[in-house]
Amino acid sequence: MTRPPGTHLSPDEIDSWLAGNLAPEWQQHLDRCQDCLERVRSEGEIVEQIIALPQMGPRPDFADQVMMSVAIPDPFAIRSLQATQRRLFATRKSLAVAASLTFLLLGSMTASVAWSLTHQETLASLGGWLLSQGGQLAWLSVRGVASNLIEQPWYNGFQSLLDNPGRLALGSALASAVYLSGVIALRRLLALPTQQVAHARI
Repeated sequence: MTRPPGTHLSPDEIDSWLAGNLAPEWQQHLDRCQDCLERVRSEGEIVEQIIALPQMGPRPDFADQVMMSVAIPDPFAIRSLQATQRRLFATRKSLAVAASLTFLLLGSMTASVAWSLTHQETLASLGGWLLSQGGQLAWLSVRGVASNLIEQPWYNGFQSLLDNPGRLALGSALASAVYLSGVIALRRLLALPTQQVAHARI
């Protein structure tokens, strides 16, 4: 492989030179190119300085000190509820907001109970209307499903099968036989092998 004239060593080729794996044709270019030679030498000096640096590591008790300073919140603990109460009653504004929300919730519940007690006839009529509408909707759904089944092309054959007891018994026997054969086949597929299978040798 010959290098095109005017090209210099790439970073990967410089790494190969630092590792001692530079190809001969690239080495020939390095002998002729002053720019690449200076760059390779500076890279080598940087690598030597990095290797000469002392290795630093954390102290042996570093992990223990870090874990001692870590606080893992427990959302189901009583402390979280106490912290919420402290934030809620920290300022007058938050206390006013909490009081107004509580008053609004209790007021709406009280008004709902009072209206329900004073308008029992309205609630009863509304419940009866909803019940009748639900019954009509269910009946319409049943009729729609039945009419859809009647319009199917296989419905006449199925009805003729129901009209003839012999055909019905024969169809039931065939369906049972197919079901039982499927169950037996499934059991055979799921059963563990009892004999050792010899491995094929290539």
